[in-house]
Amino acid sequence: MKLVRILILVNALAAFSFGASSSMENLLFNGRWAHDNGVSRASAPAASITFNAKASAVTVTLEGHSRWRLDRDGKQIDQFEVRSKEQHTTKVQDDGSFHKYRFIKISESGVPEIKFYGISVQGEFGDAPQKSKRRIEFIGDSFTVGYGCEGSSAEDAPEFDKTNASKSYAYLLASGFNADYQVNAFSGRGLVRNYDNIVPDWTLERLYDYTVMGSVTEYAKPERWNFEDFHPQVIVLFVGINDFQGNPPYADKEKFKKAYFNFLTKLRKAHPGVKFLLVSTKVWPNDDLGPTIKAIYDEQVAAGFNDLDYKHVFTSNVGLHGHPDTHSQEELASTLRPIIARLGRWLSR
Repeated sequence: MKLVRILILVNALAAFSFGASSSMENLLFNGRWAHDNGVSRASAPAASITFNAKASAVTVTLEGHSRWRLDRDGKQIDQFEVRSKEQHTTKVQDDGSFHKYRFIKISESGVPEIKFYGISVQGEFGDAPQKSKRRIEFIGDSFTVGYGCEGSSAEDAPEFDKTNASKSYAYLLASGFNADYQVNAFSGRGLVRNYDNIVPDWTLERLYDYTVMGSVTEYAKPERWNFEDFHPQVIVLFVGINDFQGNPPYADKEKFKKAYFNFLTKLRKAHPGVKFLLVSTKVWPNDDLGPTIKAIYDEQVAAGFNDLDYKHVFTSNVGLHGHPDTHSQEELASTLRPIIARLGRWLSR
């Protein structure tokens, strides 16, 4: 077998070429990615790269402190950490058949962004994976990230080692539905007020417009996301925990409601026909989130909107820093799955 190396040559369609005489798309990206100058950048949790190959070894070149998982046909075969710019090789059993591989960025903490330079295989690449007919987006905070879900207690740090976005309810649902997806979530951020009012100028309301949310302050002109690149059929909106939790003062409820209404309007305009699942949960100390989201839902229904549903969820926050652990993330996915299936009309895999 010969070594076939993919060099990323990005065009407006994010097409990729390999080989001396042929050119074809061969990688499928999920999550928000910025493609420029032969490098792909991302910060979103669970951002992934999928491809088909018949190989005895797979090598990926990445830069930026991050943790990754490699799946083959949906089952994890490797997990590794990248500290700087480096190559990581995984040896696999070559049975003479093509298999679907997926690299998944499971970390959030660390550097503002990661850089992806390319993939090579000891063997050959197959046709590019087809895009799914199902598309889902998750918008949220640390609960959606999977922050600290592998922690066994509130103090089982560090968060970099205990966060695993591939075990969050968001990724579990996306992969379970075999859907293309985005997880646009950022720990500590609220819609209009961040946890303990950290970096007050960069709430989720503002960050959401950018492709690589984690690095918006690193560039003079950070790239804005092109909403034409991905049209979800269902959006799960689980925001507001940080608006009403931590040290006061908390978000003004009317300001929060107005921002939420405007956000829904913006998303409807960007994605005609999209369905929404509005999610809330108990927050401390005042438990303001649930009643506020329920009031938003009721007002939307009263205004004639029939494109949304609402669910208040309960989680066992026994992971790191009072976050859902892996078991609770699985329960959360099970709770939301039938609602999403109905909204998307996804009655089977």
